[in-house]
Amino acid sequence: MVISLLVVQFMLLGGTIAQAGASNSNPMEKAIAWAMKTAADNRHGYSQGKENATASRPYTGSREGPDYDCSSFIYHALEHAGFPIIEAWHKNPDYRKLYHGKQYTGDADTIWPDLQRIGGFTRYSWQAVKNNLKRGDILCDPAHHVALYVGDGWTVEAKGVQNGQGGDWRTGDQGGEIDCYSAYGRGWTEVYRYTGK
Repeated sequence: MVISLLVVQFMLLGGTIAQAGASNSNPMEKAIAWAMKTAADNRHGYSQGKENATASRPYTGSREGPDYDCSSFIYHALEHAGFPIIEAWHKNPDYRKLYHGKQYTGDADTIWPDLQRIGGFTRYSWQAVKNNLKRGDILCDPAHHVALYVGDGWTVEAKGVQNGQGGDWRTGDQGGEIDCYSAYGRGWTEVYRYTGK
């Protein structure tokens, strides 16, 4: 389910203001702010980068900005919040083993090991916390997808080519390539929550 980013921002405004005093110390607010700003800017779109291109999916651009895929979007949001997760990825054995050091940020299946390297995050099963999600939670199905929870049942995420609107892999040609979506009914298996160091 896709909803207008403007509508979601309006819906979240009350929650953000109400939480401002309590959440200013949570660095995940900076990750959310960067992600929402990026989603609202149509110069950003979805790409899995040239290094992941195939004949049937001739990805254009870069997955490291201005276009992102789901995981690079989360890695960059965390970096903007002050978490050195890209450095952690470069220390991950998979950085060399899987990609020979050519993929600057990791994937949905490497984000948890990288969060463990930087510390301060706790992993929960989706079933354990799905009814008590916290703003700033990272929702993940490590084999497929990852998103950032922004509150009130919504995520912000790079989803692009899976949104069913067609397109030919150019930035913004599918609409809503980086946008807000319902958090539920998505097949998440894990939730990574900043709990502090």
